[in-house]
Amino acid sequence: MEIDKTKYSTSKETMKKLKISACELMHLRVTGELRYIKKGNAYFYEKKEG
Repeated sequence: MEIDKTKYSTSKETMKKLKISACELMHLRVTGELRYIKKGNAYFYEKKEG
């Protein structure tokens, strides 16, 4: 499965864009506030359109 980089961003990119820490990113993921997919040990977050 190949990740579509136009639809998903990496954890690093997401943290930089939202200006949050890795811990806060994990909490957003656990509570379901961010949509994501997991490939291996990496998480990829859906980019908002618009």
